[in-house]
Amino acid sequence: MKKLLLSVLTIGLVVGVAVGATTALFSDIETSTGNTFSTGTIDIAVDGENPWEGNFELKDMKPCETGYITFNIQNPGDNPVNVWKTIKNITTDEGVMTEPECQAEGGTWVDYGDHCTGETPKSNLHDWMNYDLSVMVPIDGNPDDWHQTIFKDEDNVKVGSIDGQKIFLGMIPAGGTMEVTQSYHLIPTTGNWAQADTMTFDIEIYAEQLTGHVRLENKSGDPDWKILGGVGGDSIKADLTYNLSGPTFDYSLTGTVTKSSTGYSLIYYADPWPGNNLGALIGTGTSDGSGDIIMSGSTELNMDLPVWPSDQNYPEGAKIWLVPSDDYDTDSKSMTGWSPADYLFETGLIQYEDTDL
Repeated sequence: MKKLLLSVLTIGLVVGVAVGATTALFSDIETSTGNTFSTGTIDIAVDGENPWEGNFELKDMKPCETGYITFNIQNPGDNPVNVWKTIKNITTDEGVMTEPECQAEGGTWVDYGDHCTGETPKSNLHDWMNYDLSVMVPIDGNPDDWHQTIFKDEDNVKVGSIDGQKIFLGMIPAGGTMEVTQSYHLIPTTGNWAQADTMTFDIEIYAEQLTGHVRLENKSGDPDWKILGGVGGDSIKADLTYNLSGPTFDYSLTGTVTKSSTGYSLIYYADPWPGNNLGALIGTGTSDGSGDIIMSGSTELNMDLPVWPSDQNYPEGAKIWLVPSDDYDTDSKSMTGWSPADYLFETGLIQYEDTDL
C-alpha cells in the first residue's frame, strides 16, 4: 500500500513539472497601497455632560402631587444609536419620624422624647409612586417631531415594578438629540406612614450601535403615540430584523396583530400624510386564525431609508409600519385609511443604505 501511494505522488510531480515548464502566460500586476480599516465610535452625553454627573431632587412631595424630571441625550458622534433607560439601585428610608407617621405604623408617640415606640416601619415609597415616560426626537424640516409615550399615569406602573428594567427609548441619529420626560406621581391613597420618607435611585442611559432590529408596537396614534399596554404589556407587537446595508432590503418579521386571517403590508411610510408616492411596500403577509404573522423576504427598494429629499423625516430616520393591506395603496404608496388600533408602528426610527444605487 505504501508503494502505491508513492507511485501516485511521483507521477503527479512529474506532470506538474512538465506543465510548468511548457506554459507561458501574459500577465500584469496592479497594487492598491495604503489601505486602512478603522472603527467608529459610540459616545453620548446627557444635558451636555460626558460623563453625566448631574442629579435631580424632588422635595416636599405629598399624595396626589407629581414631580417631573426632564433631560436631553445628545449623540455627537457619526453613528446613529439606539438608547435604553434603566432605573436601578432604589433605596428607601423613613427619614424623620413624625407623630402621624408613628400612629400610622401602629406605634406610640412619646411626647417627652419626641420619638416613636412599637411601630412597624414602612418606607416603600417606590410601590406607591406611578411612573410616566415619554420621549421626543426633533426632526429638521418636519413640524411633527418623532415622539412616543411609553408609560402614562393611568397605566399604574409603579417605580418599584420597573427597578432594574431596561426600557427601550428609541433611536437617536448621528448628531441628534432626544428629550426624555418622566414624572413621579405619589398616588392619592398614600397614607401618613410616608411622611418625611425618602427614596433614592440611579438613572442609567445605555447607547448601542444599530443592529438591524426594531420592535413594532400597537400605539394610540395622535397626539401621544402611546404604546398600548405599556412595554411588554400585551401580545400585540412584532419584531423586525433587517440588514443595515445591502443591494436589497432583507428582512424577517414575527409578531401578533389585532386582525386574524387578514392580509397585512409591511411599509416604509414617508411623511407627509398620507405618503404621496414617497415610501415603499416592503412585503406582504397574512395573519393566521390567532392573529400571529410571520413574514420574510428580500426587497429591491432602489432607495436609502429615509429617502432624500422627499421624506420629511430625512435625514434622521425612517418609519416602518405594519398595516392591513386594505388601508394601503401599492401604486400610490399611500395610506388610504386610518385605523391606528389595528396598526403596528416603529418604536425607533431606522436607517438603511442601498449599496447598489
